Amino acid sequence: MNTLLVAMDEEHLIGRGDELPWKLPEDLRLFRKRTMGNTLIMGRKTWQSLPGDKPYLDGRINFVITYEPDRWREELGDKIHPTFGPHFADTIELAISTAHRQFPEFVSEFFIVGGRRIYELAMRRNLVDRMFITHVKGKHIGDVYFPDIGDEWVGRSEHQTDDFEIMEYVKKP
Repeated sequence: MNTLLVAMDEEHLIGRGDELPWKLPEDLRLFRKRTMGNTLIMGRKTWQSLPGDKPYLDGRINFVITYEPDRWREELGDKIHPTFGPHFADTIELAISTAHRQFPEFVSEFFIVGGRRIYELAMRRNLVDRMFITHVKGKHIGDVYFPDIGDEWVGRSEHQTDDFEIMEYVKKP
């Protein structure tokens, strides 16, 4: 299953430069819990914005989609963890097939985690089976927006707080 994860405000804003426009520790904890033991697929800018001193998120296979996979492999060298990565591919499809071959224990679910271009590619190529969208309350300042999801998706509330609501979206039958 390929699941898209994103947080957006009321105007579909998802980013401010290379950062999130809000601080929601509970949403980040839920993200960690949901994705643990699976494979993450992200764009280079999203990867470069990850917190911490490691070039990957622990406990998950990290695939980075970039036009220059060899450059990044060479640049990171021995900082690449043999399992968690980051692993580099030039397409989402290549990341998925590589993960199936090399890390079968981590492929029960693939999580597409940004940024905008990766979301657009995954949706346009019909690679998304479901979405978990964190709807952040209010309007925020930023410059990166999530594309329109279209009428083919139907959502149900999964988790709600004073600051946000997580909705699960699946395609209409």
